[in-house]
Amino acid sequence: ALNLNPTPTETLRTHNSHGRRAFFGVSITTLTGAAGGGFLSISPAVAASGNCITQTIKVTPVSHTFVTSMKTSEKAPSIKPIRENDATRFFTNARVVRTFYDGDDSNAAESMKNILDLAMKRKIGKGAGVTPGEVHLLSDLSGSLSIDGLSVLNLTEADLSEVLGKLPSGDVVFLPPTKSGGTIANAKIVKETGTSCGLDLGGERGGGVISILLNGPRNSEAIVVSDGGYLTSTILWYDV
Repeated sequence: ALNLNPTPTETLRTHNSHGRRAFFGVSITTLTGAAGGGFLSISPAVAASGNCITQTIKVTPVSHTFVTSMKTSEKAPSIKPIRENDATRFFTNARVVRTFYDGDDSNAAESMKNILDLAMKRKIGKGAGVTPGEVHLLSDLSGSLSIDGLSVLNLTEADLSEVLGKLPSGDVVFLPPTKSGGTIANAKIVKETGTSCGLDLGGERGGGVISILLNGPRNSEAIVVSDGGYLTSTILWYDV
């Protein structure tokens, strides 16, 4: 059975009254597999070819977070700019957050640190629209981390379903960032996570599985919004 009150070697919890970020190093795993496609920034330029929908977006210091809208009977899925504060609500209220990244490993680790820090601040602040609970990182602790109030669980992904069964309903578990394999490959991983944990996909209602793409293609590149029914990440997050 899993121990959710582990010893210091199993779980690292830090409490800093100032809530300041400290050094974060995380093991960046590599996804091997197929699937093409990338992701991009904003703009009404949406193109469809067969079952594939692409879009271009513009990333700026003001507009650097985006949300993927779900397909409806009237509209195809698309990527829209969203305020950073609103973007954090999606992963703060999720049950499980999978993170994919393009580009440099060290940039991905720094971005992940920033996202965890923001999630902690929102949970601690208990503002409007935030589900009360704790933030956890499922990690092998191969790196070092210190963020106020964050629980780092030294467990494997195979333990995830059992972990969720023992955590309060408002808690959210982040998985360490994985190298992006493209829209289809990433979406299949998210779907498998939802199936194994008995959770809905997407961020429409909260409490499900969502994914974040860190620093995907931008500006002149086309994001694959949807391919064969598989959607890109719920949240696209860019460092600027």
